[in-house]
Amino acid sequence: MKVQFIWPNFDCPIGLNIGLAYLSGALKAAGHDTRILHICEWLDYPFDLDRIESDVKAYDPDLIAVGTGFPHYPEMAQTAKRLKDTLGRPIVFGGIHTTLNTRSVMEQNPWIDFGNVGEGDDSLMDLVRALETGGDTTSIPNVWARRDGAIVTNPSRRLKDISKLPWMDLDGWAFKRITENRRGWVNVYMNRGCPYRCTYCHNNGVAKILQESFKTKTSSTADLGYIRLRSIDDMIGELKDIMDHWDGVTAFSFNDDTFTMDQEHIKAFLARYKADVGLPFVCNTTVLDVDREMLEIMKDANCDLVRFGVETATPRIKREVLKRDFSMRKTEEVFKICRQIGLRSFAFNILANPTETREEMKETLRLNSKLLPNGLKISLGYPFPGTEYHDIAKSLDLIDEKKHLHNFISETKLKYSDEDRLWIDKVRCVYWWWMNVYLENEASPLYAELVKLVEAMSSEEWLHPETERRMWDLDDALSSVVKARGITHYTIPFKDRPEIGILFVGTDRTLTREVLDPH
Repeated sequence: MKVQFIWPNFDCPIGLNIGLAYLSGALKAAGHDTRILHICEWLDYPFDLDRIESDVKAYDPDLIAVGTGFPHYPEMAQTAKRLKDTLGRPIVFGGIHTTLNTRSVMEQNPWIDFGNVGEGDDSLMDLVRALETGGDTTSIPNVWARRDGAIVTNPSRRLKDISKLPWMDLDGWAFKRITENRRGWVNVYMNRGCPYRCTYCHNNGVAKILQESFKTKTSSTADLGYIRLRSIDDMIGELKDIMDHWDGVTAFSFNDDTFTMDQEHIKAFLARYKADVGLPFVCNTTVLDVDREMLEIMKDANCDLVRFGVETATPRIKREVLKRDFSMRKTEEVFKICRQIGLRSFAFNILANPTETREEMKETLRLNSKLLPNGLKISLGYPFPGTEYHDIAKSLDLIDEKKHLHNFISETKLKYSDEDRLWIDKVRCVYWWWMNVYLENEASPLYAELVKLVEAMSSEEWLHPETERRMWDLDDALSSVVKARGITHYTIPFKDRPEIGILFVGTDRTLTREVLDPH
């Protein structure tokens, strides 16, 4: 069988879809042929329906498999319709948006034949086998189908031992070019699942789907078996294989939601990693899943930076909106330990959450100034359909359904007054100026004047096409002066990624885009 994968990666940072890479690897290992269409302007392949149609026709697949999240869902729905009209081949949709909204995806798009719910490692293989042999395609666990015009639902299957998966298919991507663009950094996963149930995260929605299908009392890991870790041999083997087969690999980014959720397993893994791999790495985790010993072991194994979800400083938003009430004391303690042992830290933050006020957003920026992460990222609240975060916002009539965004960096779909929306846009553009005020050092009065200047600007002044560039040019000039005097402050290193800020303290090594970028 020939399977055409399509993955949209436009109007956002370049990367590759790890889940899709594993699916392609499994199909190839089973003797099938696959092709990956990576829609990304960084690879000179912007979204272009005519070009997509032409390229898919040339490959002439037996099955078209589209993986997409909500930001690119409308374009992928258009793509599926065009390909169904012109090729008439079976189409399966997968990815987190389809998983959390399977019925609506299939109802809205009658040209989509199948919807994959959850992980597709076994279900896609079963679907391909059924199509190849003329078998039943309507009773495959994890796959919704159509029969006589009606949507057929199927239960979720038990979760797979991820150490038994064939390794990623990297040949199907422009991997060398992607890696060069990322200066040698390669994204990998050590585990699947997460122990937490934050409202804005897909893990919460997926766990609820599994709970309903398995009929368990809770969505806990104990009931679902949701958290799975790769064996140390399997993970080390794949990392070494990547290093052996691809030139220019300089570091690994573990993009697991919570890399250190099983500390004993990770300690054993890092001992092997240090001996057999040794390259710098970065990872995501939470302040609840590390202590001084764990952080010191990570640093000793060549961890270059650890990324934590801080998200908000406001207890009300933590409890009522995000449902992520991590201890502030623990958060401050962990960032302090990182500074003490020389392990660089990074903080994820979400501003403009449902019902969040200006003062609450300022508190989050103030907290970051206190934590002093070496890098941080500011995202704007994005109510992804199928998440509890979306349900909360919808119940309060706070979602602008007319607004379609490809990312959660430049704008928010949440409703705000014109005045508040203007203020949020100003903060989004130069949030680090507020943080530099809160640092309360000798440069703070200068940044306070800039904040006053920005806040006083009218809508017409602020929305002028040149304003953003002028603000950043002004920041460059001031930052150069402040750096020359050795004063601690935040700035943005990459003008195409203004949501990522770094801390300048006078003596640190330069943080590269790849260390900071979670993609």
